[in-house]
Amino acid sequence: MDKAPVFLSASVPERELDRFVPDPVAIREAVRALVAETVRDRMLVFGGHPAISPLVEHAARDLNATDNVHIYQSRFFEKSIPDVAKKFKNLIWTNEVKGDRVASLTLMRTEMIRSEPFAAAVFIGGMDGLDEEWSLFTSIHRTALALPVASTEGAARLLWQNWMPQAGLPPDAKIRLEQDLQYRLLFRDLLK
Repeated sequence: MDKAPVFLSASVPERELDRFVPDPVAIREAVRALVAETVRDRMLVFGGHPAISPLVEHAARDLNATDNVHIYQSRFFEKSIPDVAKKFKNLIWTNEVKGDRVASLTLMRTEMIRSEPFAAAVFIGGMDGLDEEWSLFTSIHRTALALPVASTEGAARLLWQNWMPQAGLPPDAKIRLEQDLQYRLLFRDLLK
């Protein structure tokens, strides 16, 4: 792999739907497109949300590139993760903070985001966990691209509302992240 890794933060909103408006079709298409545009020549790292893991696994398997995907899981969820998450060769477990779901997730997110010298992070759909991953990523990887895909709705739209495009992005990047539904082309253009 000759390109720096990309971090994926994604989930399908399932609570607070008035705040995190869901668009499951856009989320699915964006995740599949991101996998298609990254895993052939770079590592993709993500936390194994139950709605996202099957999408990533299927798309990477179709490209014979599951070895380029690293999935993080907290031992807090060891007994409840979907079987598809266990299919990843690069399944990385983080320690559980005994009996504390929130602290266990924060520990996992911190270890995951510190794990690689990421070139970029892509934020798709999501709920409050997306906000936490955004804060961690942008404070740890200050010069890496952080791309909130607003057209996938959820927390990504809320992040996008206050997002300022970073140096090196085309001038229309903010508009494209809100409006483009041709996700492969979008990621191909923005993740060079």
